[in-house]
Amino acid sequence: MEKTPKILLLLTGGTIGSAVNDRCINVDSSRGDDLLSIYNDLNKPDIDFEIVRPYNILSENAEPKHWLQIIETLNSYNLRDYTGVIIAHGSDTLPYTGAALCYGIETPLIPIVLVAANYAIGEPKSNAIVNFSASIDFICNLKLPGFYAIYQNSDDVTYVHLASRLQEADWLKDDFISFGEPLGVFDQRGLCCAPNSKNPTMLKLYNPTSEDIPVVTDFRYEILALRAYPGLNYEVIDLRKRPIKAVLHSLYHCGSGNVTGENGTSLLSFIKSNPNVDHYMISYKNVQGDLYASCQELIAAGGIPLENISFEAAVTKLNFAYNQQECSPLNYMKREFFYEYLRDAQENGYVI
Repeated sequence: MEKTPKILLLLTGGTIGSAVNDRCINVDSSRGDDLLSIYNDLNKPDIDFEIVRPYNILSENAEPKHWLQIIETLNSYNLRDYTGVIIAHGSDTLPYTGAALCYGIETPLIPIVLVAANYAIGEPKSNAIVNFSASIDFICNLKLPGFYAIYQNSDDVTYVHLASRLQEADWLKDDFISFGEPLGVFDQRGLCCAPNSKNPTMLKLYNPTSEDIPVVTDFRYEILALRAYPGLNYEVIDLRKRPIKAVLHSLYHCGSGNVTGENGTSLLSFIKSNPNVDHYMISYKNVQGDLYASCQELIAAGGIPLENISFEAAVTKLNFAYNQQECSPLNYMKREFFYEYLRDAQENGYVI
């Protein structure tokens, strides 16, 4: 007789763990029971759930310390005893928690899946049960090691994302996208992947490399992130008032930024005026290729370009890089943990 799958279920709040009362959406500790009750009514195969609640908040209130609570919770279990892990999480900060898992936990031999919802359980347009059910089927049917997020968009397609590449949902349709392309779609056929040279192959995913993860016990050192826009006045930002270790500059799409501005609008001047802070820059595709003059000036001034990584993954990674003690922050940033950098692979993925 086949053994009943065992899933460790972490409930952290968010919309998927909320109720609506008098037009106010807020976390409700009873919604975890509702989630399981509704799922069990779907006449799905039996699942042995073990439930733990690291915290119960709306995810817009999440901070780096909450990443550590999830990481510490998972590290307190022998994950080999489970078929998989599901983390029910709010949608607002889902990509950041997803990236944090990739930096805080050694790549597991089981699936760790994050799920969220666009509306609270029981609301007419809610995808909570669809996402939850799909995550269980994904875990039990594929047993694919690694970190993933599963979410049904407004096109009624359920997408599987690498957790390290998930980007914030848009505010019109509440849809999630991946940096690059999602790993695939999940439907009655299983996981269907379109060939994509920048996604890891199924062979690689099924055979994870075991490497020690630098330990982070707290986030003492702060990271600042700034997004370029016309007229951003850097003079209003005084990095001497707080112990900022690094700044992530999210620049224009080709990695360019203002280098000629006056009255505080020059990023070039800002970097030169703050030499004791490390300045990282994203939106670069190929630093070895042709670059705009402004890109070259920013790099020459000390800006550190990061190639082919999302804002969410980069800012989360910087938090870990500057709060671990096992290697230099720059070497940490160069290391790839769970496919956060888009790289051309020699082989394409395939459909299973």
